[in-house]
Amino acid sequence: MKNLRSKLTYPNVVATLALVLALGGGTVYAAVKLGKNDVDSKNIAKGAVKTSDIAKNAVKTKTIKNGTIKTEDIATGVLPQLDADIAGSATGGPQGGINANTDTPLALTGDTTFTPGEGSVVALTAEAQFTLATTNIAQDCRPDVRLLLNGEPTRVFASPDFDTNSTTPVQTLGRDADGPFGLIDPGAPLTVTATLGGDVDCTASSQLDRVVVKIVRIR
Repeated sequence: MKNLRSKLTYPNVVATLALVLALGGGTVYAAVKLGKNDVDSKNIAKGAVKTSDIAKNAVKTKTIKNGTIKTEDIATGVLPQLDADIAGSATGGPQGGINANTDTPLALTGDTTFTPGEGSVVALTAEAQFTLATTNIAQDCRPDVRLLLNGEPTRVFASPDFDTNSTTPVQTLGRDADGPFGLIDPGAPLTVTATLGGDVDCTASSQLDRVVVKIVRIR
């Protein structure tokens, strides 16, 4: 035993270790027992954790940061979808005579009467196109299309989206919507009518070119 110890010199140990590494292909294996919480984020290479490494139901609501799940992350059919139908469509115009501060009836052609059903939500939408010019550059020409239901005003008020204070005719659009309708009294027919409101600052050549009204049912 004494002779063995005398031969365990530093050069001998280094030489023996080099021989083992050479014969073993340069690889050293170590058995390491990891304790609880020994592996943390800094020990994991980026992209190393795959879907197959995550246990079923391991990711829960509290694990996901609020606002990080987007529509494209959700499979089709997971969430209930809302279906929208056009329950009616009507048009009106062209109509002039909007150079006075008066409201005149605006005839609508198409489906203007609808009946809201139980469990459905109905809304009114309107888009109007005007050709307008002002008599005074300091004043805007702002006519409007208003929708009524069974003669009662709604909040649909389609006037130009932008101020129109040009003395030469320009085209401009106006849009609006209102709803829901029919929740209180489903099954009762509703009829849409419209008025065209003028503006004294508009020129005599100013007019409503066209208005499109849609009755939208959401189920």
